[in-house]
Amino acid sequence: MLKSSYINLKKRYYQTSKLYGMRFVVISDTHDNMQAIRDLIDTLKSERFEFVVHAGDIIAPFAMKALKDLGKRIYFAFGNNDGEKRLLTKIAEDNGWIIGEIVEFPNGVVYHGTDARIVEILKKTDHMYLVLGHTHEAKVEKDENKIIINPGEVCGYLTGKRTFAIVEDGDVSIIEF
Repeated sequence: MLKSSYINLKKRYYQTSKLYGMRFVVISDTHDNMQAIRDLIDTLKSERFEFVVHAGDIIAPFAMKALKDLGKRIYFAFGNNDGEKRLLTKIAEDNGWIIGEIVEFPNGVVYHGTDARIVEILKKTDHMYLVLGHTHEAKVEKDENKIIINPGEVCGYLTGKRTFAIVEDGDVSIIEF
């Protein structure tokens, strides 16, 4: 049975459906803002979750290494500003993390870009969650049987808001920290 719930996103509400049991964190666009990354890690220390999905623009290897403090499996999509892909890939592999241009995670797929053709193809997959990045704007929407999530930006550079998402049983909460 589907159970409806509402997500408060700065006075805008999105309806989703309760399906599948899991809890995970979605982040994007960390852009080497080490203070924001440390604040994110401190915020998440008190949360219970299974894994993290990063929708790209990690930027430098030192920023990726800092995320090891979360102690969780991380699924990374490369962003358009990730220049050290070879070293980022090595760090990810050394930590048992998954990284690539488009990456699957349990019941979802993550892609940094906004190419409408690729997004349309990803919408047709059997995954419940489609995670996108790049725009730095937090947004949650439902497209038929798929929940599309952009967690906004951890760095806070473009919008002035540092945000991430927590997904639990089909409910998505955008958190400003």
